[in-house]
Amino acid sequence: MAPTHQTTPISPSTPAVEITQRFASPSSSTEGFFQAPPNVQSQFDDDIALQRALSFFLPDRVREELIPELSTFSRLVLAPKITTWINDAEKNPPYVKHWDSWGKRRDVLITSEGWRNLQALGIQEGIVAIPYDNERGVFSRVHQFAKYHLWAGSAAWVNCPSLMVDGVAALLRRHLSDPAVEGVERDVLRSAYDRLTSRDPITAWTTGQWMTERAGGSDVSQTETLATYAPDASPRQDVEVTAVDGHPLGPWKIDGFKWFSSATDADMVVMLARTTKGISTFFAPMRKTVPASARDMLGHETELNGISIQRLKSKLGTRALPTAELVLNGTRGYIIGEDGKGTKEITTVLNIARIHNGFTAIGLWGRGLSVVRAFGRARSVGQKPLLEKTAYVTTVAKMHVEYRANVLFNYFVAGLLGVVEQEQIKAFRSVVGGAPVAVGSVGRVPGLRDAQMAEHLLRLLTPVLKGVTAKTAIAGLAECMECLGGVGYLENDDQIFNIARLYRDANVLSIWEGTTDMMAHDVLRVVYGKTKVAVLSAMRDWVKATCASTRLAEQKKMVSEWWNRWETWLRNVEKGEAEMKARVVMERLADVVQGVLLIADAESDGDRNAVDVLDAWLSTRRAGMGLSGDEGSAGSWRVTSARNMRVVYTAESPVGGQAKL
Repeated sequence: MAPTHQTTPISPSTPAVEITQRFASPSSSTEGFFQAPPNVQSQFDDDIALQRALSFFLPDRVREELIPELSTFSRLVLAPKITTWINDAEKNPPYVKHWDSWGKRRDVLITSEGWRNLQALGIQEGIVAIPYDNERGVFSRVHQFAKYHLWAGSAAWVNCPSLMVDGVAALLRRHLSDPAVEGVERDVLRSAYDRLTSRDPITAWTTGQWMTERAGGSDVSQTETLATYAPDASPRQDVEVTAVDGHPLGPWKIDGFKWFSSATDADMVVMLARTTKGISTFFAPMRKTVPASARDMLGHETELNGISIQRLKSKLGTRALPTAELVLNGTRGYIIGEDGKGTKEITTVLNIARIHNGFTAIGLWGRGLSVVRAFGRARSVGQKPLLEKTAYVTTVAKMHVEYRANVLFNYFVAGLLGVVEQEQIKAFRSVVGGAPVAVGSVGRVPGLRDAQMAEHLLRLLTPVLKGVTAKTAIAGLAECMECLGGVGYLENDDQIFNIARLYRDANVLSIWEGTTDMMAHDVLRVVYGKTKVAVLSAMRDWVKATCASTRLAEQKKMVSEWWNRWETWLRNVEKGEAEMKARVVMERLADVVQGVLLIADAESDGDRNAVDVLDAWLSTRRAGMGLSGDEGSAGSWRVTSARNMRVVYTAESPVGGQAKL
């Protein structure tokens, strides 16, 4: 017998006879109440925060050009074939076959078909390639990260290799822009760059980024991996051995142990190793060819480039992502940049990875919120639809307000990156060829004067973005699970509703690419560093320029006072106290930035909902900033309740009618 679906709640007016008839027989596995599955809509259509961010940071012409692409992609990532791939990647995690049938060590990494298909889809869709194509100039990064925002919830963590590919491609682009890089080194780096930025899954490469070692964790000064310049070290019989793309393997020999290395299935790696001059950055192919004379005997044409996989890590989340402990024994590679300046070189990779981290946070959280919104529309509790439970809507509204602030923060930093990169792209194309690049535009970034100002803000705010958005997304997804009750806690095979997966995956966001405390101390390195005067001046000018008009004067005064208080406190406090309170310093700076952006967004078109979000967000910050007021100061509980409903379901009434703002 087919299941009986009962979705109509019992109300006080329901006749007793009808109630008695409904409960006349017991429920069973096939009869009784079955919750209708929530209709999770595509984020591009349903996510007001995303829609407003695109309207705010893109001109109308560019946004309209992108609508078909983003709308189609937002539906694709929810399609059954994608959820099938996610399930396969989750249920069939990677493993290593250390030995062949005859006892020879090979360390063959096996990944699932779902993982490989998701990887190929991300490459085809240009998740990395978009900003390197640079078809929309200063807006290319916003375009890329909008797609990334939609992708993160369905990627099963193939976006981890993507973020490393993006950072390493930017690093290689910078070096290829230098005419002094020539000969074999230029050919090798150019081949790698072209593959990293390709949209063809057959020829495209992914890359690892190996820094973490047992002695130091995030402290790369403790690097124990050693690199030796030994261009003639290969025995004569190996002269025909090359990287898989046909280029020589490299004159440096690298030996050591990497403790926590993600993207072990990558085609190449950028890593740190110690030379006689200090810590340096190296490029190495993951695999090398086997001499032709030995291929028949060995039964394979390639093998790892002096790399052994000791074991794969067992992790709370990111289970489909192969993360390993690696032994390096004669790995051949090339030095990138100046010998002994590796920490500076790797910063390019880290900064872009940290921005990806922020967008992963809002991508996972945004997907969780889309499920919560759908559940609120579909679920009834007791005698009322869930949407009429004001406590529930209040909780969900608080999340949406925080999410809106985090989304604006992410797109603001993406906009800054897009501005800063144009000079770099111009320099690159002047050396290697390609379409000319127009520079000088600051895009649609509010309050921005020029690219130099953007560079200062980007340096200051990238660690803030990573540190703050990771923690809010983790907490937000825990709340999203709770909103669905027991179903939210389940590892649901229907990956559209599996918030538990999103939550356990999100927990890595506050750890990798630097913990929250490390991000906070990075902020202090900037405000106490060599460029502190220029950076703080840029931040001060940005706040002043964005809050210049008389509209929303009360809100602007409040946020401007926060900035003045923050800057004054840092100027007068001992550095030791600032270090002790580093997280608070970072969080209060994030409050200033998010407050300014929420004001600018609300001011841009006077949208009632945007003003509601701004006022609701400010009410949560008053106590933390030492100001008077509480959440009830905006008006009566009825006014606040109505505002909460607008924040969550912008144009919907509880009964499904339209409440146009």
